[in-house]
Amino acid sequence: MDRITSSRPVPTPPDLSRVTVTDAFFAPFLEKIRTVTAPDVFRKFLSDGAVENYRRVSRGERGGHAGPPWFHGLVCEVIRGVSDLMSAGYDSETDRQLDEVIGAIDAAQDEDGWLHPYITLDRPDQLWGLNGGNVRWQHETYDAGCLIEAGVHHYRATGKTTLLSCSVKCADYLAERIGEPPKWNIVCEHSLAESALISLEQLFDKEPELAERLGARRGEYLRLAKFFIDNKGNNKDRHQFPPFLQEYAQDHRPAREQREAVGHAVRATLFYTGIAEAALASDDAGLEETARAIWRDIVETKLHINGSVGAHRDDERFGQQYELPNDAYLETCAGVGLLFFASAMFRLTGEASVWDAAESTIVNLLPAAVSEDGEHYTYENPLESRGGIERWPWHGCPCCPPMLLKAVGELPSYLFARQGNDFWVNLFLDAEAVFEGAKLSLTSSRSGKTLTADCDKPARIRIRIPGWAHGFELDHPYQTEKGYALVDLPAGKTEIRISYEAKPVKIEAHPWAEADRGRIAVKCGPVLYCCEKAVDNWTDLDPLLTADDPILNDDGSITVRAEDGRSFTLTEYRRWNNRGPLPMRIWFRQSGLRADPRDLMGWDGRLYREWKG
Repeated sequence: MDRITSSRPVPTPPDLSRVTVTDAFFAPFLEKIRTVTAPDVFRKFLSDGAVENYRRVSRGERGGHAGPPWFHGLVCEVIRGVSDLMSAGYDSETDRQLDEVIGAIDAAQDEDGWLHPYITLDRPDQLWGLNGGNVRWQHETYDAGCLIEAGVHHYRATGKTTLLSCSVKCADYLAERIGEPPKWNIVCEHSLAESALISLEQLFDKEPELAERLGARRGEYLRLAKFFIDNKGNNKDRHQFPPFLQEYAQDHRPAREQREAVGHAVRATLFYTGIAEAALASDDAGLEETARAIWRDIVETKLHINGSVGAHRDDERFGQQYELPNDAYLETCAGVGLLFFASAMFRLTGEASVWDAAESTIVNLLPAAVSEDGEHYTYENPLESRGGIERWPWHGCPCCPPMLLKAVGELPSYLFARQGNDFWVNLFLDAEAVFEGAKLSLTSSRSGKTLTADCDKPARIRIRIPGWAHGFELDHPYQTEKGYALVDLPAGKTEIRISYEAKPVKIEAHPWAEADRGRIAVKCGPVLYCCEKAVDNWTDLDPLLTADDPILNDDGSITVRAEDGRSFTLTEYRRWNNRGPLPMRIWFRQSGLRADPRDLMGWDGRLYREWKG
């Protein structure tokens, strides 16, 4: 059996219940998601019949499944996200709703642990895509993974084992049947089960008595996760149809040989998350090499400036390197998957550069994915619109709202981390985290931030040095390592003043990014800006800007000037598309910018950089 064997020091986030976010933007944003968006998503899934599917299964009915095959997975994702949100703010009505849905899930689950309402109701003879079915559509392993991870998160939030028991039964069903011969050769048609199984293994590694109480097969879950990963590219004697899922599901070659992000962007980022998690759980150098190479491929060649990925609408897939069209698909789910990949890569590498990339997803994409009223959503997050994009109250494939709930629910855990007496400060959002024997608090000051550390033992604080911070300084001596400023502190309470300037700047893209060649975007710190306004012609929103610096206005907007004398007001991208389907642009033609694809001086390992003029 495979057990968690990693002996490396791993930075571990605090419990969600012990992080309080006070940031001026994100505190109300998190509260909106918890009190408005989560109930809205719950209500809409109920009205769509997603939960009624379970009840029909438990009554022994056949036919009439409501929604797409992955509705089961989406319901479980909602449970995971809501559970995490409830860790920060308990609500009795939410807890009651969770219990009701979990009761329906439990009643529908087969005695052997199998649960998939779509297959049971509509396609009982087509499990794993056989007999005329198709696993690309059916989502068996994806739905199972969603159930497994939901059980883990619900238990962590509530201490209840009602859903976790279902998760264990489901994981045992898979582990009994899938693996090396004579077991079935099956891989994830839509990844997520890999990291879900590892999270289940990690839970029982920490709580062996809980594993014994639930009859869990410790070691089997990590074994199965690694089988799912290592069997990609091996379609010999597959027990599923189609037997070869190709690049679409990252099945084109063995995982340990993969070095580039390809295929369906959501499936890809979740698969790469599983690779990084497996590398970390088992000290697997080969999988770590794969995870590092693919992470670099994404952040150095395929990451759009708003923090999302997935250039193409067809197959919702990654494009080639430096293929960054501004009308790109950029599904919300893909950005969330990238965030999960980033979290795993931080724990795997301890490098601050991970957050330099993921911060754009957190600060720009997550808020843009939901309306200011909290009840309208986006599937796509392009970098320009000619006015045809409008938020929807609900969707025939409502996969993005549950993924948003998962990301926002987990967000507070990204801010700080600990390993022994070392503490990490990863993101510059005002917040407080309480660890055993230590408390960290980050608050805003006029010139930057103040970090208050109160530790019962001498500690080393690792403060990320953001790539966007001008004039970064601390009022304590520090060394630098992996992009962090390292400060050694005595036991007791200490204040560290962090000074920097977050000023509006113009950003240029790598010269090989043809869509943005000769153009700039504007950011202030990590926040991306856009111009959104009604225009008679699309070209009216494509001015040639002067070389003047952007001007930050008192209301938070930014002014840029064009060569023809016009001024343009830019607003935060994360607030766009709340005034109806207006034209919007992020990248602007820039006078004096002569990007030459043959001149790569200073671009090594970089996809975006500040344009100096």
